[in-house]
Amino acid sequence: MIVRIVRMKVSESDVSVFQRYFNESFSKIRSFTGCCDLSLYTDINDKGVVITFSRWESEAHLNAYRDSDVFKSTWEQVKPLFIAKPEAFSMEELI
Repeated sequence: MIVRIVRMKVSESDVSVFQRYFNESFSKIRSFTGCCDLSLYTDINDKGVVITFSRWESEAHLNAYRDSDVFKSTWEQVKPLFIAKPEAFSMEELI
């Protein structure tokens, strides 16, 4: 099991647009083979920071999703909203 966290910065006025795009793709991403959990957060101190948190059965499952049309179409929608380079982290639980 791996955890994937992606931190993205958008203008505060675009958070609702980002959330709408995410909501449109949520069920497709969540039902993607190997996806065990998916959620979207905002930073409590910076409302322009949105963070996705997902759990995947394996890195291979995550990579299959990242190579999919679902990912590409979602990314194509949200990428123009970014005002800073996104940061992504993939982790395995130790304890």
